[in-house]
Amino acid sequence: MTVTDETVLLADLRLRRREMRRELARVRWWRRLVVARRDLEVAQLTDGEELGRLGLPDAWEALAADAPTASELSGAVWPESAESSPTSVEALAALDARLESYETRVAENLESVTAQMVRALGQAHRGQV
Repeated sequence: MTVTDETVLLADLRLRRREMRRELARVRWWRRLVVARRDLEVAQLTDGEELGRLGLPDAWEALAADAPTASELSGAVWPESAESSPTSVEALAALDARLESYETRVAENLESVTAQMVRALGQAHRGQV
């Protein structure tokens, strides 16, 4: 690898890493909002004693899917209707599960790009010494 190739590779890895860190922060922010909204839905539905009788822990087990869209997220966090129901709680739990899955993928990607960047920096440093 030439010095120019190494410089371009490092610049690309830095950019990719910065983008992954930004995306990870964005996903974590949305997850906090979705979880807070779900908690509000549960609080409006019941008190702590009734929660076990509703079977909500079973309803909260949702399959992780692809990352939610921005319109899905904003619609869930700032709903047009203020009514709470077990269905709305289930929908928020499912959305959080999808966000969690996406967060995991973004975090793994960030780790991969960081490892590549560290290797490239090490190679560049060895080439300069």
